[in-house]
Amino acid sequence: MQLQWQNKSDSNGKIANVVATGPQSGGDNEESKDGRRTDYPAGFILSFSSGGAQVWVAMDTVSLEHQIQSVQRHISFLKKEQMALLRDLHLEILRLQKRCSELTHDLEMREAQTHQQEVASLELETKCRALESQLAERAAANAELRQEVAQREALVSALRSSLRAEERRFLEELRRRSHRATVLGTELQKHTEAAAYLSCQLHAARQRLQAQRPAHNPGLARASPPRPARPVRPWNPSRHGAGGVGMGGSPPGPRLQPRSRRQFPGLRVAGLSSEKWAEPGLGLGDPPGRKKETPIPAPGISG
Repeated sequence: MQLQWQNKSDSNGKIANVVATGPQSGGDNEESKDGRRTDYPAGFILSFSSGGAQVWVAMDTVSLEHQIQSVQRHISFLKKEQMALLRDLHLEILRLQKRCSELTHDLEMREAQTHQQEVASLELETKCRALESQLAERAAANAELRQEVAQREALVSALRSSLRAEERRFLEELRRRSHRATVLGTELQKHTEAAAYLSCQLHAARQRLQAQRPAHNPGLARASPPRPARPVRPWNPSRHGAGGVGMGGSPPGPRLQPRSRRQFPGLRVAGLSSEKWAEPGLGLGDPPGRKKETPIPAPGISG
């Protein structure tokens, strides 16, 4: 490989030639300014014309090769860097594509979830509206029930007040009737005692009459049988006015029926003896000033 540079003009107007040739086999050669050639060990050949205008410079091929190798190394380095950059760019593109696909999948999933959420939201909204309508209906029903309960409470309070008034009237009527029954019982007891007293007086008078009649006509007394006693009718309140009492506000006394001697086994009625009934001034006894007679019991009557 040979490189030759020629410079035809210099500062002095002389021509200088530089010729680069390959490495020489000999040692150092050198040419003088008069046209002699000098061989340098690095392979440079410098030739000068006799006029001093031409300068031949032989460059070292090794340095050129070094420069070429350096340039090639730089080019290879740049290629490697470019390849690395391209590889990194390709990897980055792949990573971005993968990320884009993942984001697309996530977006699709989110869209599906959003759609499902929208559907669920619509269903929940429909259910909420239905529940709100049911709640409104139940609130209206509760208001009606409260109104009905208030009416029933008012009715119950009115019924309670009327029941209490009726109870008070009933207690007053019961108290009045109890008092009337007590009064009527007392009057009945008095009438019963009076009837017993009158019956005893009548019995004593009949005994005296019967004791006097056998002395005048004993056969007539034996022949006349005793008359049966009339039954006493029970007292019926419906026959004696609306109040259930007699004209004086009390039930009528028992009717005095004629009694035979056999209906009175003795003279002791209501704890009274025959002497007490026979005392003068007690109604049917002997008049004052008359001698007291001892009653003679009739046959068949125990004293």
